[in-house]
Amino acid sequence: MTEALFVLSTGRCGTQWLASMFERLGGDSFDVRHEPLGSDYAAREMLAAGDPARLDPELAEPVLTHIEEIERVLTTRSYIECGHPAWSSIPNLICRFPSRVRVVHLVRHPVPTAWSWVTQLAYCPPMAPHLPERVLLSPFDEGVRLQSFRDRWAGMNPYEKALYYWAEVNAFGIETESAAAVPWMRIRFEDLESQEEIARLIDFAGLNGAAASEAAGIGVVDDYRAHAPFWCDSGLIARHPEVVALAGELGYDPLHFDEAKLRRRYYAL
Repeated sequence: MTEALFVLSTGRCGTQWLASMFERLGGDSFDVRHEPLGSDYAAREMLAAGDPARLDPELAEPVLTHIEEIERVLTTRSYIECGHPAWSSIPNLICRFPSRVRVVHLVRHPVPTAWSWVTQLAYCPPMAPHLPERVLLSPFDEGVRLQSFRDRWAGMNPYEKALYYWAEVNAFGIETESAAAVPWMRIRFEDLESQEEIARLIDFAGLNGAAASEAAGIGVVDDYRAHAPFWCDSGLIARHPEVVALAGELGYDPLHFDEAKLRRRYYAL
């Protein structure tokens, strides 16, 4: 029986690399895609709606069409989708493909994840007055879990707001896992250097585990590498106990990072 595997993540944590690996190892038996819908997944709206049928028609159409495409793929091949925009649609996708869906929850330390999003101008003032701010998620959105951020949102900079996004998506992932009776695997971005962890992931995805060593030859994949327009003290994460607590739950020391290395990679000025 063919199956569908979806990666739930915040983005900026290796999904391009994962897609390259899965495509390389899957051959003709797998249809592997990275962010096939992009922003058309309407992640903020889907968080509230839970089902694309409850979205406004113009938002619902691309999501429903994509689900139909997945159904067509599954008639002949297994399907793997990597990329962050699907995160809030995962519960609905689980319901749409009962007994034939798997989920990988990919996590990364919150500090580099947040800085990586700032390099993509998340929450930053737009470069031109007519352009909208890139808001990944807001604590004022319907369906969010961490509403405690509302009281401090106005005083938070883009880096801190990206930390909020990291916490909200991963809290959603943990909650979804506890309610979903499907095969579920959580893996850390930092552990993708381990052949043992890669083999575990490949086996979970139903690929040839003996080919795990091939993954080492793929190298870094990041088509959106850039630098942040500003810098601040990464230790500002300590201002947000929700992020600190969740990072600990996911096995991270939120205050363990190399500030100089982060600045060289993400700011470089």
